[in-house]
Amino acid sequence: MNKTQFATATTTAQEIDIACGFASSYVAAMECKVTNDATNSVKRVNDVLKKAAAWKSHWGSFVETAALLQGVIKSDDVQRLTDEGVKVFWSYDLDAFAEWAQSRV
Repeated sequence: MNKTQFATATTTAQEIDIACGFASSYVAAMECKVTNDATNSVKRVNDVLKKAAAWKSHWGSFVETAALLQGVIKSDDVQRLTDEGVKVFWSYDLDAFAEWAQSRV
């Protein structure tokens, strides 16, 4: 599914860019973020982290958050994502995402 609402522990659902259901009974919540400068990447990464925390609070291990990134992203921001358990993929290397998804079916 793409561009749909995904429930959270609060009454406010969060929009998700792509939801991928896997046979192992969990969902990958994929956020797609594009930015052209390092300053804007902070805002994009904060959005992913906010959603990831809300989904994890509500769904626990049923949801794994991933981010598909493109553009100029500060390395510190990528590190913040990975530190919070968000799987990071890059638009120029979709094969890595395909391999990851294939390993879960």
